[in-house]
Amino acid sequence: MSKRKVLVAALVLVGAVGAVAAFALSGAQTPEVSVAEAARGDLVISVSASGRVSADERIDLYPSSAGIIAQIEVTDGQRVSAGQVIAVLETAPLEAQLAQAEAGYAGAVAQREAAAGAVPGPQDRAAADAAVTAARSAYDAARVRYDAAVAGVGSPGAAELAQAQAAVVAAQAAATAAGEAYDRFYADVYQPAPEPRDPALEAALVALGLARDQAAAQLVSAQAALAALQSGLAQDAAVEAARLARDQAHAAYLGAVAQRDALARASSVGAALDAADSAIAAADAARDLAASALDDATIVAPVDGVVIFNSVSGLIPGGPVVKPAPGSSVSPAAAPFAIVVFNELLFTAQVDEADIARVEPGMTARVSLDGLPDAVFETEVLHVEPQSVLTVTGGTAFPVTMRIKNRDDAVLIGMNGSVEIEVEMVADVVTVPIEALLEDAEGSYVYEVVDGTLAKTRIEAGRLTDTRASVLSGLAEGALVVTSDVAGISEGARVRTR
Repeated sequence: MSKRKVLVAALVLVGAVGAVAAFALSGAQTPEVSVAEAARGDLVISVSASGRVSADERIDLYPSSAGIIAQIEVTDGQRVSAGQVIAVLETAPLEAQLAQAEAGYAGAVAQREAAAGAVPGPQDRAAADAAVTAARSAYDAARVRYDAAVAGVGSPGAAELAQAQAAVVAAQAAATAAGEAYDRFYADVYQPAPEPRDPALEAALVALGLARDQAAAQLVSAQAALAALQSGLAQDAAVEAARLARDQAHAAYLGAVAQRDALARASSVGAALDAADSAIAAADAARDLAASALDDATIVAPVDGVVIFNSVSGLIPGGPVVKPAPGSSVSPAAAPFAIVVFNELLFTAQVDEADIARVEPGMTARVSLDGLPDAVFETEVLHVEPQSVLTVTGGTAFPVTMRIKNRDDAVLIGMNGSVEIEVEMVADVVTVPIEALLEDAEGSYVYEVVDGTLAKTRIEAGRLTDTRASVLSGLAEGALVVTSDVAGISEGARVRTR
């Protein structure tokens, strides 16, 4: 080969190597960017907000009267059925009041039977007078005990104990007087009388026995109130028991007065029977009242659900707030238990005031919970609260409520989460990722990749969401737009895409 041909071949080889090196170098310097395709579809405009789960249906269980919890049959969070026993209050005072009412009813019936057999005479009026006296004593003792209980509410101490002790002494004196009146009549009048005894004597003995039983019941109630004070329990139970005892004693006293007055006016068996029938009706109503109070001492679940123990005041006034337990004092003012229906719960979100005007009931919403990251609950807006609230950051928001169907009881009350509320939908529009949309002094644009080269494409942007932007004009469906690394690129640059 000639020297000239060798030289030409060498130059060709050097040129080829240089071209390969230049190509390799240019590839190493070409930037790589992420791209996405401009797609056509529906653009959903949504409002985002955070919130938490609460009960949709919650039924608080209030005791019908104040008292002390004797036993609890369920545990906090247990699923219960309608009619299942939740708790039972102490029933000793209520049982004593029912016994008193039963005795009153029996006495009224006996007096009616006696009145049916004879015209009222001096013995009937004497017995009625004795019954009025005994009933008045029992009522006075019950009133003293009630006043003492009221005076002790909120500030239990030595004075309250002294008042309760005085009420016991008064009740003891009334019970002793009523018992002695019954014993004297039985020994001095009733027992010596020949048999068959006059029906009026029978009625008088029943009336005195009723007064004795009422006074004994009042003594039991007074002693229970004193025991409650001495054990340090809250006073509302004692006040309620004392009030009920006072009212029943007063009703018994009024009944005795009515019987005495009716006998004083009666001039025939018919008038006496009318008075006796009225007394029976009053005694029957008092008996029903006492029986109802005793029945209500058992707290039951009204519907199927989950029982929740509400926080109640502790045994020591001013002490810590605790869950109900045996020995806790309860009253009709506060519900110690509640039944929550867990099949459906509520999610209440705090929507910012800037977005609330766009939210309406019936809008589709998707709830996500922090504790259940793999679940999305499709729902709709149930209610928009017209009253604003302050957020934890000091902003203004409005509560918006949705209902969640609790699949498999996985959702728990108090769970936190967020919601996306669909407030608008733009149909059949070209959209790009929000990261691709750029702005300058002239308006909106995107970097479009055409044959590996960047083109700065001016567009007219429409509605925006957190993730996508609609394009009204300037960009065709299917175009590739840059979504990352836009700071170091410029129009006309060569790029590699990923």
